[in-house]
Amino acid sequence: MVFLFIVLIFLILITLFITSKIRVEVEEFKFISKMPKKQKLNYKVVIKFCILGKIPIIKIILNKEKINKIKNKGIFKNIEIKEIEKDLNPKDLSKIIKESNIDIKKIKLNIEFGTENASLTAILVPIISTLIAFVIRLKIKKYRNQNFNIKPLFLNQNLVNIEFSGIFEIKMIHIINIIYILNKKKGEDKNERTSNRRAYANSYE
Repeated sequence: MVFLFIVLIFLILITLFITSKIRVEVEEFKFISKMPKKQKLNYKVVIKFCILGKIPIIKIILNKEKINKIKNKGIFKNIEIKEIEKDLNPKDLSKIIKESNIDIKKIKLNIEFGTENASLTAILVPIISTLIAFVIRLKIKKYRNQNFNIKPLFLNQNLVNIEFSGIFEIKMIHIINIIYILNKKKGEDKNERTSNRRAYANSYE
């Protein structure tokens, strides 16, 4: 009887975990760049772990000050970003994005963009606008809460102003799937390196 009760509790916890979601709320993201030197970045991101897809039980707030404190403490000191970049090629990254099934609940994006060449600015702005619209519409289910605008700046300067806010959700089952894909690729790469070493070893016989 006790064993069945433990199994039941375990199954309930597993079900709650699998059906839960990670909700990312970008309350503020502002980036100003006057190339080549002057840059300014401010942001505030709220990450929530929600069970049953709606009830938040964990809440993490990230902003520039908190990230700087984490960096100063050296928490990410042993994480080699270059090694991670080596393990992920564009094809793998595209697959991960596709498998993530990120649900865009709300998005607001304003971009002001300019270059030293007015003709180049006039060409690039509609291209960038079309690309962003295409990507956003692939993931959007409700168009009512979506808004983006790209404005050209003809000031004969290389500058970019970005203001962004949005709400995104991803199910834990999809995160588990991404972790599986990454581990599978890592295992395949390891086996491939081992196979190559054996091939070279046999060549000396």
